[in-house]
Amino acid sequence: MKKILILSLMCFLLIPSFASAKSTSSVDQEKGYPTAKEIAEINEALDGLVVEANKKLETGQTEISLKKEIGKTNETVSLFFKSENVLSNSLGIQPYDASSSKSKYPSGKKIYKAYVKNTAGFDFQHRLAGEFQFKGGKVTGATTDVNLTGAMYSESHKTWIDKLDPSVWVVQSHGTFKAFKFLFEYNTYLTVKLLGSGDYRIERASIGF
Repeated sequence: MKKILILSLMCFLLIPSFASAKSTSSVDQEKGYPTAKEIAEINEALDGLVVEANKKLETGQTEISLKKEIGKTNETVSLFFKSENVLSNSLGIQPYDASSSKSKYPSGKKIYKAYVKNTAGFDFQHRLAGEFQFKGGKVTGATTDVNLTGAMYSESHKTWIDKLDPSVWVVQSHGTFKAFKFLFEYNTYLTVKLLGSGDYRIERASIGF
């Protein structure tokens, strides 16, 4: 009987602690870290920015910087993409051939850069960059370089390249931002499609739990 009373008392004392911890986490998230509502608004904005960015890429633009406000706040989410021709062959790699840009199968090498940045709460940024080489309508090589930044988070990422066929390679990067002292985390996704024609498209830019 005494054991039951002691266990009951311990459970009674622990309940306020768990409730307090949960409440504190919730309050801190509302004060600083992005909430579920903000994440939904961020992704709605990003969906529109991806469509807009790809329309600009189709017209031949090589540097795109887009920004949109989140809901009815002053916070923003940004999407950036840039591509540059590699003109130097100091590393023994064939440079971009400008004379072939209008041919059916151009060849050369380009640098691509993309990032998604969120300023809601404690802001964080996911940057994806690299180079890709193409020849004869095929992608012949690609590299990746990823950088994650967020002052209130620990960061990690998984980045890989899916070779769908010789003319289509897809670079996929999944970033993870873990909030210090709390159990919740945020995930960012950037996907860039590299084409054997030397073109490129933004396949995905999103943020989630």
